[in-house]
Parts: sequence; C-alpha cells; structure tokens
Amino acid sequence: MKKYINEVIYIFTTAFLLFLQGLREASGGILDNFFACITNFGNLPIILFLIGALYWCYDKKLGEYLLVSLAFARIANSLAKLTACIYRPWVADSNIKPYEGVLDDATGYSFPSGHATSGTILFIGSYLKGNLTKGLKIFLIVAFALICFSRCWFGVHYLTDMIGGIIISVIVLWIVSKLFNRLESNPNFDLIILGAGIVLSVLLLVYTAFKSYPMDYDTAGKLIVDPVKMAVDAYKDVGFCLGILIPWVIERRFIKFSSEGPIDCRILRLAGAYVGYIVLINIIYPLVKSSFNPQIANFINFFMFPCYVVLIVPLIIKFFQNRKKDVYDTSS
Repeated sequence: MKKYINEVIYIFTTAFLLFLQGLREASGGILDNFFACITNFGNLPIILFLIGALYWCYDKKLGEYLLVSLAFARIANSLAKLTACIYRPWVADSNIKPYEGVLDDATGYSFPSGHATSGTILFIGSYLKGNLTKGLKIFLIVAFALICFSRCWFGVHYLTDMIGGIIISVIVLWIVSKLFNRLESNPNFDLIILGAGIVLSVLLLVYTAFKSYPMDYDTAGKLIVDPVKMAVDAYKDVGFCLGILIPWVIERRFIKFSSEGPIDCRILRLAGAYVGYIVLINIIYPLVKSSFNPQIANFINFFMFPCYVVLIVPLIIKFFQNRKKDVYDTSS
C-alpha cells in the first residue's frame, strides 16, 4: 500500500514534470514563447488589472466580489506556502530543469501555486458569478487550464501545487460569497470583513516570524533554501490584502463610483487606468524596491497596486462622472 501511494505521489509530482520536460526539449522550445505569454496572464499584477477592468467598466459588484476574494486568497496562499515549506521542483530534484525565462516569477516555496490561486479567483469566480455568455465561460475555463498547465510545462510547479491553489481559492470564493450575502442586508458588515482581513494579516506575519523552517544544506555546507527569503513573500500578501480591503471600505462609504456609462467612456477609463498602471510597474515599483529593505518594500509595493485599482481609479472615475453631471445640470 505504501509503495502504491508513493508511486501515485511520484506521478503527480516529478514524473509528470519530467515527461513535460522531455516534450519541451524534444520540441526544441517551439512552444516556449506561447506558454510564456500564457503564464504571464497568471501573474498577480495582471490578474489584479483584469479584475480591475471588470470593476471599473463592466460590473462593479462582480469586481468587488473578486477583489475581496483575491485579498483573502492571497493570505491563505501565503499561510499554506509557509506551513508546507515544499521546495520548488528543481530544488527537490536536480533532474528537473526549469525554463529560465519564468524563474523571476517563481519565488517562495512551491505549494500551493500563486498562479493557480489568483487565476481561480478571476477565471472561476467570473465563471460562477459573472453574467457571461456560454462562449465566454468556455474561454475562461480554457484560459485558466492553459495558465495552470504552463506552470508545469516550465517545471516551476508540481501538478499538486496547482490543485492545492485551486482548492484554496474555491473555498475562499464560497466563504466570501456568504459574506457578501450578509453584506447585502447589513451595509456595515464591510467593517467586519476589513477587521477579519487585518487580524488574519497580523497573525500571518507573527506566524511567519516565529515558526520553524526546514534548514537543508548541500554537500558544500551551503543552505539550499534560505527561509528568511521565503518568508519575505508574506509581506507581499499582507500588503496586497490590506491594499484591497482598506480602499474598498473607503470607496464604498465615500466615493461610490458607478461602472456604468457609454462604451466610449468605459474604454477611456480602461486606457487611462492602464497608463497609470504602467507607471506604477516601471517607475514607482523599482524605486520603492531600491529604497527600502525587502519586507517594507514588498508591503508598500503590493499595497500600492490594489490601492490604485480599488481607490485611485474609482476616485478619478467619480470625479469625471460628477463633472459630467454638473455640465448636464447647468445645461438644463
């Protein structure tokens, strides 16, 4: 029985990745550029922007649901990573050769996959809650499956990492759905949701600071994986969670923008938001990263992005909506 279980585990982890690695090498890398493009759509900043696009221009309620779900999913992902402490595939087995072009995004421990966790919120959450056509729903599932597959294709995640990320996010989507049902009848319940996010964030930082980590060394006596560097990712997820929940409560209570409007206005919103997002990524992000220690820099940067999406862009949208309203009132 034990032998059978070990074989199953091997198939779901190393054997599958070695099989894909063989295909990658046999194809001469012909599919690498395609899957590199696909895998980028699972990166957290892109997932956040895509949810932001729904929030600003399509369905504000759906956007809120996905944003709050993403906030809690990232905390859950970080907690699971730093509890399981499973090494990346190429660290655990030297036979696995990951594709170097995607290693910059393969930070922290391996289980569960951040791409699968974030992707589930956007693609599966939209599938379940969005008022979408059947064709678009099929597209969402196919796109999500390709993103998950791409992480295994490049050898940066086990299949079990993808399954773990999906399970975590499905549970979070279900819980947040229940919380939003409560929010419908009690508008002040958003403060309870925010309070829960703050408590979980603090507990995560305390937990990661005091828990023990595996300390494995190679034959030269060098630490294989530095747990301090792994724990730094927790500051990203705490900043990200609070960067969604705090601005979300502020927007609900004081800004109250509308995602509705003529199609040309929605396109302008998206274009303007994209320009600002590029500035954050290419100018502000590296500046903050070079100015502070890793913990503080991670917190600030990953607070900044969702704050821009949830608060700054809606504030600008509301400004122009009020201005347009004032013009019509004056004309009348």
